[in-house]
Amino acid sequence: MTPLDRLFGLRGKTAVVIGGGGVLAGEMASALAMAGARVAVVGPHPENCEKKASEIRKRKGKAIALRADAARKEDLASALKTVVKKFGGVDVLINAPGINSATPFFEIRESEWQKILDVNLKSVFNACQVFGKHMTARGRGGSIINISSVSSEIPLSRVFTYSISKAGVNNLTRFLAR
Repeated sequence: MTPLDRLFGLRGKTAVVIGGGGVLAGEMASALAMAGARVAVVGPHPENCEKKASEIRKRKGKAIALRADAARKEDLASALKTVVKKFGGVDVLINAPGINSATPFFEIRESEWQKILDVNLKSVFNACQVFGKHMTARGRGGSIINISSVSSEIPLSRVFTYSISKAGVNNLTRFLAR
């Protein structure tokens, strides 16, 4: 083991990546695996999660794919149970779910508003509760990393509801850190 491995390596750790079947979170899952972590790629589209997990395994990493709608706590509880059975516990949680829409403000339907808030904000809240409680109960610490967006602070684009939801992620993260 090199000094860098001791400082930055994740060998022996398990990471859960919510949204890991997507582009950004998928790259995070790959990087965690390259640093030595066992990775659970979690998301609503099992084919995307399995594709990323397979890529990781082809590079000699350890990864599993799990289907879960993170807006549903019971899906996350089931994913946690599987991760614990397979890898023993969770040390790192990456919350990176995300969908958006550029629908003009006066045309946003309530169903669109709710879907984006459920995926981008409620999912992060749920995962922090489910996996955070597990990490706390284990007594070994852990890390929760919530992914937001630059558009959460300054309205840089036309993705109104997305920006609102990511501002909520920022606030949720600040409260949990406190």
